[in-house]
Amino acid sequence: MAVRSWWGRLDPLKGTGMHATEMLKDLPLFKGLSEDALNQLENAASLKRLEENEAYIAAGQPPRAFCVVLSGQLKFYRINKAGKEQVFGYARPQDVFGLTSLTDPHKPVPVNCMARSTTEVVEIELPVIRQLMHREPTLAVAILKEQSKRYANMLDLVDQLSLKDAHNRLAKWLDSWIVDNHPDSGDNEMMIVLPYTQSEIAAQIGTVREVVSRGFSRMEKDGILKASGKRVTILSRKRLRQMSDA
Repeated sequence: MAVRSWWGRLDPLKGTGMHATEMLKDLPLFKGLSEDALNQLENAASLKRLEENEAYIAAGQPPRAFCVVLSGQLKFYRINKAGKEQVFGYARPQDVFGLTSLTDPHKPVPVNCMARSTTEVVEIELPVIRQLMHREPTLAVAILKEQSKRYANMLDLVDQLSLKDAHNRLAKWLDSWIVDNHPDSGDNEMMIVLPYTQSEIAAQIGTVREVVSRGFSRMEKDGILKASGKRVTILSRKRLRQMSDA
């Protein structure tokens, strides 16, 4: 699959028809900031457009900016020498990334990042964010909370990879996806359409597609779900949770 790069394509937010200050104000991380701080962010922001499968940054490169996803989706991943891919997460609209660069702006980026679909990203210059953190306690606390959440998520991934077998990890992943995307679904039978292929799910839980396929087959035999491609009918959330916690 061809991977294209956005290097050299830099479009200021001004002139795009987008009211950047209002856009930034609506982001959870920037809520409560003064108008002056928001204007400073806007003046330091640029818009990047990426096409599907376009590389954003590669592991080992220096960080470029603090980033906010406006639309589309980005994937963060590593690939070992054998070609096995491990996905560490996805960034969706209103998600931010580049947090570690705020405390260590010279540390190389640890993961690859590419667009899963046509994506727009706002880059904000790192020195500007670092200066605002000193002046705006609200921003510093919000960034600290976001970093703590990312750290907890990474610990959970390590815990699953080391302590759970692949089928339990699949059940855990599926139940967590339902919680995030259908929080009011309860325990009733429900039909969902997953946004990932079995290979993409495998990359997120540290296994291969064949194991994911067997995991879905096992859950079908156990009466937990019925699966047909990306369409999955959950028959028993209770039993799904029991499998994920095993």
